[in-house]
Amino acid sequence: MMHEIASELEAADIDGSPRLLLADAGYCSADNLEAVADHDVDVLVATGRTKHNERVTDAPRGRIPADATKRERMARRLRTKTGRADYARRKAIVEPVFGQMKTRQHAGALRLRTLECAEGEWLLHALCHNLRKLANAGMVAMAT
Repeated sequence: MMHEIASELEAADIDGSPRLLLADAGYCSADNLEAVADHDVDVLVATGRTKHNERVTDAPRGRIPADATKRERMARRLRTKTGRADYARRKAIVEPVFGQMKTRQHAGALRLRTLECAEGEWLLHALCHNLRKLANAGMVAMAT
């Protein structure tokens, strides 16, 4: 994803890079955690799923153990006050989009089965979602 982000920013003639990258638990692997260490981006990757009504333990204190794995270090970082606050932003940035698409566009599951067709269907859902946002904001002029 880091390479994709860099190429998309370059294609849009945007200098710089994001300061923070948030990823869900599906991206938490030793290879991914190792790969993002080389980039100059603050990365928070969920290390697992919390159950409903489960409280996150208090922020860790003291030194990080020298033998801690990258996954343990990320889990510790997510328990800090700033880590919890940064990761919680996903609920306001990313998750509402999926919920709105699922509810309004019935996009809970893709209907087309090949990768090419599924990508096209997802692109259509994203396009419709963005057009709906623009229309609700009054940004799209009515064609006369």
